[in-house]
Amino acid sequence: MTDEQLVFVIVNLNSDATKDKLIRRYYDSIYAFAYRRIGSAHDAYDATQEIFIKAMNALPSFDKRRASFKTWLYAIASNHLRDCLRLHKITVELPQDLPGEERFEDIVELRGLARQIMLWLEANDSGAYRIVEMKIFLDMTFDQIGQTLGIPPNTVKTRYYAAVRKCRKEFSQHGN
Repeated sequence: MTDEQLVFVIVNLNSDATKDKLIRRYYDSIYAFAYRRIGSAHDAYDATQEIFIKAMNALPSFDKRRASFKTWLYAIASNHLRDCLRLHKITVELPQDLPGEERFEDIVELRGLARQIMLWLEANDSGAYRIVEMKIFLDMTFDQIGQTLGIPPNTVKTRYYAAVRKCRKEFSQHGN
């Protein structure tokens, strides 16, 4: 069954078995997405549970004409994780096998810069923030982003590259 067929069965027949099938289909990828964003296995597990609860509760509002189920689910995940990080509900957990000292410093510096960039974008251009987040963290195409946001893919592409230019200008001025 397709995702849309599963959603139809869940919404109209309230089938727990079908809910389980749909959740199992995406659980690992949503957990991996949460873990990449959060960096803590425990918090990623909790966030994944919360994401699926939100998604199941919102299934009646899913509209396959606006976005695919996968895109819709990742939008819920992205919003939830952004809220978690913003509300400081997340604790930072270091990985067990850290890279060598020089590589570790590079990774920390790059992650810190990425976080600064995303925070700056969120504060200065929330529309661009969503587009950059979907492109980079959700690995969505410009077509998928346009479909999700209800704007033409060329507009998405233009806004994405404009955001990249703004960030380069802003962060090169500060010596970053």
